[in-house]
Amino acid sequence: MIRDQRRDEAYFSELLSDLDEALAETQQALDEGVFTSLSEQVDVAQQLFQLAIMRAVAHYSYGSDMASLKLSVLAILPYRQQLSATADKLPAVHQCYRQDFERLGGVGEACGSANINRYVYALWWLALLVAVGAEQTHIQQVLDMIGEQGNDALLDRIAHKLGYDRPISSTLYYPCTYQALLDAINSKGDAQAEHLNVFIRQWYDSLEDADWFDKHLCDCEFEYTDYYVGYWCFEAALIVTLFDTPKASMNEHVMFPRALIKGVVRG
Repeated sequence: MIRDQRRDEAYFSELLSDLDEALAETQQALDEGVFTSLSEQVDVAQQLFQLAIMRAVAHYSYGSDMASLKLSVLAILPYRQQLSATADKLPAVHQCYRQDFERLGGVGEACGSANINRYVYALWWLALLVAVGAEQTHIQQVLDMIGEQGNDALLDRIAHKLGYDRPISSTLYYPCTYQALLDAINSKGDAQAEHLNVFIRQWYDSLEDADWFDKHLCDCEFEYTDYYVGYWCFEAALIVTLFDTPKASMNEHVMFPRALIKGVVRG
């Protein structure tokens, strides 16, 4: 059953088909050397990685079963590994430029995408992996790829809860958006639920720099970022799952992905 309330089943069916085609054709072009410069190859590898994440989000919006969703989620890691391997080929003098797409915090952008996008995608990736029951070794590989050890309190607390030993920062990259979510982790009982509700209520409006912001208004020509895959606060679902926070109060939020949470009304 379709989970998104802004588009119909036909829209997501076509979108998923187009995303599959875009990933396959772009990957083939990359493999066949169509992109001749290393910098262009890195940009394309970055786009493939992002498209893989957005395809997984579209699967959730479409109402794909857990097995199909899991396949799309597990497929993300090879694209991220490819991005890292491609960047490794850059000359030593150009290695500093890879920070543009590997860094998750601060003011900056890569491939026309603000840094906060990569931060959000990292949280979504982890949330989806936990939801589909990915193996611990896979999750550890993902955390290695994400990096940022000791740089962001939220990422560090999540990684620690997942069994990954790392220093825990006392600061957040994006406190205006994520402080309430961190406060939920550090609270108990009713206070936890209150912080979670504050976070979810302001989540979308606080992310106006995200590539996908307001994409429900686009013409949907299925260009690189000109499409709508759904608005889902996967970050909240991740915290609810990992930190055993109250679930019942989350049902009021249309952007909360209930179907990923055991003990919450599915749908």
